[in-house]
Amino acid sequence: MADDSLPTPQTTSAMLTARAGLKLKQIRERLSMTLRQVEEASLEISDTERNSEYIVSTARLNQIENDGSLPSIYKLYSLAVVYKMSVEGVLGLYGINLGKMEEHRQVARQTKTHLFTVEVGDPARPIRFPVRFDPGFQPEKSVFLSRVIELWGEIPAGLLATLDLKKSRYGYIGLEDRMMFPLLRPGSIVQLDDARRRIANSGWLTEHDRPIYFFELRYSYECCWCFQHGREVTLLPHPLSPCGPRLIRIPDDGEVLGQVVGVAMRIVQ
Repeated sequence: MADDSLPTPQTTSAMLTARAGLKLKQIRERLSMTLRQVEEASLEISDTERNSEYIVSTARLNQIENDGSLPSIYKLYSLAVVYKMSVEGVLGLYGINLGKMEEHRQVARQTKTHLFTVEVGDPARPIRFPVRFDPGFQPEKSVFLSRVIELWGEIPAGLLATLDLKKSRYGYIGLEDRMMFPLLRPGSIVQLDDARRRIANSGWLTEHDRPIYFFELRYSYECCWCFQHGREVTLLPHPLSPCGPRLIRIPDDGEVLGQVVGVAMRIVQ
């Protein structure tokens, strides 16, 4: 027999939206803003974007604050702008934690190879970062990294956007993608340099030096070696891979998004 005293997902959601509405009301009152002033500010955003969905009318804001009504993504954006909050902060009022995106991605695992972005979230949110290493640390040798980091500090996540990370794109090798196995294991993350799109047909001595390219095709992504002859490109698997070669035409069938310049992967499944 069900216990009626236990909250259901519906009641939990209603409680969250009601609590979020109350917090938004408190924020507005701390800023000494009236409902009308919020509406006028949202009208400016609406005019700039030429989209009436950004308007937060006095009646709608009253519903959000007092009736637990859930605002649209456009109105959430307007409230974040008007209240000088981050979008992440506004979503947090409704119980949405952007910091859990990677955790949830692991649960909702994708089997296909695809591009993805790194979520920074609130640029002002501090993250842990190694700021000092053991003086005896030798980067050319393999070490247990946790033992050579002497000091961890906090930096704003937005600072990462000023590093070389923003110049790179990233790809995920699907769990069913064995095109470059065992050189690239399924589930690997690859770093792409989109300035290196010209396919090289020679110039390497080992398989580790041979350029690997990330392709965006009509219905899929491919990450592999290749050989180009004119507009025809042969996608080449690793010799130990169970996959076969594939012939495509550039740009009719797809394009090169960049060359793989880094990889992070597990070596034990």
